[in-house]
Amino acid sequence: MKVLFLFPVFFVLNISAFGKGGKDYFNAKNDSNYIESYYNDLIVRIYSGEKSHSLELGDLNTGYRLQYLPNGYFNMGVGFIYRYFGLSLATKIPFLQNNEFQKGETKRFGLQSYIYTDKFTVDIMTSFSKGYYLENSFQHLNSYTKQLDYQRPDIASAEIGVSVNYIFNNAKFSYKAAFSGNDRQLKNAGSFIGGGSILSYSTKADSAFVPRGINYALFTKSRDVYKSGVLAFNANGGYAYSLVFLRSGIVTLSYIVGAGIQNDRIDGTSGNEVNNWRFSFNQTGRFGIGYRVKRYSARIGIIHSSQYTSLKYNDLGIVNGTDFIQISLAKRISLR
Repeated sequence: MKVLFLFPVFFVLNISAFGKGGKDYFNAKNDSNYIESYYNDLIVRIYSGEKSHSLELGDLNTGYRLQYLPNGYFNMGVGFIYRYFGLSLATKIPFLQNNEFQKGETKRFGLQSYIYTDKFTVDIMTSFSKGYYLENSFQHLNSYTKQLDYQRPDIASAEIGVSVNYIFNNAKFSYKAAFSGNDRQLKNAGSFIGGGSILSYSTKADSAFVPRGINYALFTKSRDVYKSGVLAFNANGGYAYSLVFLRSGIVTLSYIVGAGIQNDRIDGTSGNEVNNWRFSFNQTGRFGIGYRVKRYSARIGIIHSSQYTSLKYNDLGIVNGTDFIQISLAKRISLR
């Protein structure tokens, strides 16, 4: 039901940008000394990228950590961006996929959209993965080597989230210049950012997350946990800055912190179940670098976000994280 709710939200946000009212709401009066707009141009691109959702378990008493990752692969695809609307189609590149014998198979599905307007950034995320491996298994379990990792085809995760943030210095600073290409930043500029988000992470398995071979002096109160979930409501605040180099190049960094309340759900195989509300914390970092030559441009974008869940009444800490990297080549086409 949550997924079905997000699809109309995604549709309304994009369609509203085309109407007169939507245009006035999302558009800003740019300072032409700082931003050159390509609002009416079509951006056509080819790209390659990877996205992964990690599960990190920490023993709060000792600092010992285990991290589960999906078997990653790079996608190759084509797409376009016009005004605020973008559409992309991609498929995985087989020869760039990690060895399935070593790390196992991951099945995944997701819808993800990063919408950049003059005044707002809107992140819509849905991701579903099944099949994980334990990173550096040989350091935790004696029966594994660098050539073979501990595999968990039963671990499944789901991430659903919406984050909306306002760009305060929107007359001089453009997120689009670094991440979508339908603006050009002419001078160095930065902006404070504020907004809110709703995030949901859930992970479950057929048996306990902590492998049996892990030292029994670790995770003494949480070795039976096999299911966890977080529903968080956060207020966001942060800062972003773009540096222009060699006239046509740009580097953008941003960091946003969210704080609020969240509901934690933890289930154990022994029948223990925890469901409570507590303080929430999450963070999102962005890095983008690009360079354009006339109507052509090349760019790299990296986005990392995480939601921290530390249960104070036992020895388990859980960190859910998402990483997204994309490399693209694009051409700008005038439609006037």
